[in-house]
Amino acid sequence: MSTTKFEHDAKSETEHDPKAETAHVEHLVSAYDGLSRGEAIKKFPRRFVVGLLVSVAAMYLGFTLTIPGAVTANQGFINQFGTKYNDKGELALDANHVGAWNGVNFGSQVLFQGLSPITAQRFGLKFNLYALTAFVLLAIVLEIVAKNWVVYLVAKIVCGFAAGFIGTSVTAYMSETTTRQFRGIHLACFSFAWALGGFFSSIGMEILQKTTPLKYKNAFYSEFVIVGVWIPVLLFLPESPVWYCRNGRHEEAMASLRRLNGKLDWYDEAHEYAVFRQDVEESEALAAKASKHSWLACFKGTNLRRTLISTIPFSMQTIGMSNAFEANVIVSCVLLFGVLCSFYLVDKAGRRPLLIMGGIVMCVCNLIVGGMGVIGVNSSTGSAMIAMMAIWVLAYALSCGPIGWLSLVENSTPVLRTQTAGIAAILQSLNGVIFNYCVPLMLSDQYAGWGAKTGFFFGPLAFLFTILVWFTVPETKGRSYAELDELYEKRIPAWRFKETKTASEEAAALEGEGPEQK
Repeated sequence: MSTTKFEHDAKSETEHDPKAETAHVEHLVSAYDGLSRGEAIKKFPRRFVVGLLVSVAAMYLGFTLTIPGAVTANQGFINQFGTKYNDKGELALDANHVGAWNGVNFGSQVLFQGLSPITAQRFGLKFNLYALTAFVLLAIVLEIVAKNWVVYLVAKIVCGFAAGFIGTSVTAYMSETTTRQFRGIHLACFSFAWALGGFFSSIGMEILQKTTPLKYKNAFYSEFVIVGVWIPVLLFLPESPVWYCRNGRHEEAMASLRRLNGKLDWYDEAHEYAVFRQDVEESEALAAKASKHSWLACFKGTNLRRTLISTIPFSMQTIGMSNAFEANVIVSCVLLFGVLCSFYLVDKAGRRPLLIMGGIVMCVCNLIVGGMGVIGVNSSTGSAMIAMMAIWVLAYALSCGPIGWLSLVENSTPVLRTQTAGIAAILQSLNGVIFNYCVPLMLSDQYAGWGAKTGFFFGPLAFLFTILVWFTVPETKGRSYAELDELYEKRIPAWRFKETKTASEEAAALEGEGPEQK
């Protein structure tokens, strides 16, 4: 492998300058590490906007993965795929078929959540972004041509293949191309875009219901519009600079960072890339202590703790009323409002307090709804149930909704991020297989007929997850990946992360303001 100009210059300076040799072993600090988020946006506006554009993928997925589930209430869809009759003699969908559609969707995710880290490590994250796009396009075509429940089942399987790339591709890409200052808002924006896609889906289904309720395929045709928004963004994005650096392709890594940052004449590229490369190599050195980059490395040493912690907030996304009740436009608006508020709160209040408070509120809401199910649903309890659902959705949108994705990328070992994200996503999908198959059976009068009493099932689960968060999930607000590596390596308890000083903070304190910022 040829020596890059950066490596040659660094080597020459070290050989002729004893001070440079000493500095080489010291912990390098970015000249822009102390910037606030507002200051960082002013200096790196293109980097900030690129991170927001990546979240378009979430809108694309939020829309295209929501439509197939929402359309099951459409009369035209029921006429095409219904095989049962209800008590009134009306054609209805078989609850077993609905459960199978939901279950295989999550089941197929498991397969590609295991495969996607391998392809990301070998071919890069950009390859995975292209793959998930191709799978969603194929799923749309299958949804349109399906004439029976079996072909629609295949469409849901292919949809799951696309979803299998999300945790290890879109969020991993965002985490590797963002900065410490932007990480919170970028990952929160991912959740917002996902909710926005679901909101557009709800609006589309409402329009369909009021205009041409029997032409259910119009819902599937509309998915191509979102694809048209995403593809130009996909073509613009560079490969992850972390992937290039990890594979020794430093010139390409620097070119990728240039494309992300834009042309900045005042930017000290050599120094900042040295900091960037140092963080990547330190992470690789830590991973090397536990079988390098293998899947087994995720279950050894401090990596095991980080793998388990990464899964907890992410798995919380599968336990709640969103699985038991069909979302409507009002609830979608509450969800969007809550995620918008999280843009500010995840960096102001912090991740850990929001997760704990959100878990408590979701637990209480589920139990109240369960109690209403015992009393019986009437006009009064129905309104109260909608209010509880809105409160639950707001708590979700301020806590595990956005923070589930944040925790997935922040708490995993950087060099093992795709593997850890894959494991976390697989566990969530296994939860999804159980819940998405069982919940329709719980709700359906054809089977258990629990109705609102399913709140008694989800309430205790939310409580257990909140206890797990209290003891295991640390505060990661404002920490660089290098700092998080250090805190985990020192085995700092979760509740002490916030006040513990790291080597970077101590180095910055010794250097004062650090290198002069232009």
